[in-house]
Amino acid sequence: MELVRYVLRRLAYAVVVVWGAFTGAFFLLYIVPGDAAGGLTLGADGGDIERMLAEQRELLGLNRPLYVQYFDALFSALRGDFGDSIYQRRPATDIFFESFGQTVQLAFLGLFLAVLLGVTLSVVIELIDWKWARELLISLPPVAVSLPPFIVALVGVQIFAFQLGWIKAFGDKTTLGLVIASLSIAVAGGGQISQLLTVNLRAALDSPYIETARNWGLSRFDLVVRHALRAASLPVVTALGTTVGVMVGGTVLTETVFSRLGVGRLIVDAVEGRDMPIVLIAVTASALIFVTVNLVVDLIYPVIDKRIRLDAR
Repeated sequence: MELVRYVLRRLAYAVVVVWGAFTGAFFLLYIVPGDAAGGLTLGADGGDIERMLAEQRELLGLNRPLYVQYFDALFSALRGDFGDSIYQRRPATDIFFESFGQTVQLAFLGLFLAVLLGVTLSVVIELIDWKWARELLISLPPVAVSLPPFIVALVGVQIFAFQLGWIKAFGDKTTLGLVIASLSIAVAGGGQISQLLTVNLRAALDSPYIETARNWGLSRFDLVVRHALRAASLPVVTALGTTVGVMVGGTVLTETVFSRLGVGRLIVDAVEGRDMPIVLIAVTASALIFVTVNLVVDLIYPVIDKRIRLDAR
């Protein structure tokens, strides 16, 4: 029963977050100078522009009061209808989900690689005996965190496309191309995970129960991997909730660099063209992913550490 109340409370918070993202996207797009009607009148003669602008604004409903446009868009979104794309004249949801699969592949493969890189590096740091090698490895995560994803992406294109010729420089759809693009957003995430996990591993290895296990004659590998790693992983799981948001955000520039047709490029084009339906579905879906992942992460806590109980108060 406590679990049900906790989930319901978190779902209420999620509704507020998603509504805030929807509302923020709607009004921010109106703050930016220009509107979609301007893009539909490109190429018109000077004397016809004002007339065509007025016609297009009336056709799109942009001449209505702003609060009327907002509540109309909000109530339609609650029914799952975000309207038709202004430029493509097709349902915005259809256009979004055509690109969504590409972005999900990129973001979650990037997350998997980030966890793999971060955990592996932290474990190796604790297992290696050479002090100079350990100090060298400890210096890598801060460097990785400081590297912007688009810089890593540009370096990846330069090395794997132009120098090695393993992938196409533009629009590569192979598995190797996907992995290399995912590494661009995994480097910073892996560095963040490694920094956090290394600190917690050292704290766990100094705890009394690890000392007891050490006295039993367990190897250092068993102490680190089988005992300390699980105790040190809880803060890392907490960080994964925000890391997913960073991964999804990092796909925008990565998809641009690698010329991948995903949600990132879709949002950029929609914002430039003030295509409100596309922007709203993309922002709302991103917020839903973020709050869902954070809820799942919270529900995983008791599985990792039995001492943790979800507080429904």
